[in-house]
Amino acid sequence: MSQFSGTWEDREVDPSMGPFMDAIGLGEYKDKYMGARSTATYDINGNNWKVTWKTSLFPDNPMTYDIQVGKEFDGKGPDGSDVKTTLTVVSDCETKEHEVTNFEDGKNREFIITRKVTGDVMDVTVEAVTSKATMKGKMYRKK
Repeated sequence: MSQFSGTWEDREVDPSMGPFMDAIGLGEYKDKYMGARSTATYDINGNNWKVTWKTSLFPDNPMTYDIQVGKEFDGKGPDGSDVKTTLTVVSDCETKEHEVTNFEDGKNREFIITRKVTGDVMDVTVEAVTSKATMKGKMYRKK
């Protein structure tokens, strides 16, 4: 899983984000989220993953998750929302996450998040299970 190790950052707004936010019922928040930038740092030791997320929306509230591959874990988003996630390793360069979160409006939403690493680029696809909406983005290895 060394493909994921290190720090990743997003650098651009994905054009599918606005329509995705509308489709999942969070259109009122899209202006807030559209300008956000985030970094993710992966520290991997076998099936134990430590992932630290930082977002410009809540710069003083980084989230650190200690994850055991294949086991559901409970966490909090930077806004205090509840997050339940199960991480599955598909291959050395691909993971899938099943996530349920209640965001700022308190309504639970279910997502499948696929991350694929090719060199210094991580393609991220977020599929909203109930609304059948998809958002695609990229993160880049920070050097």
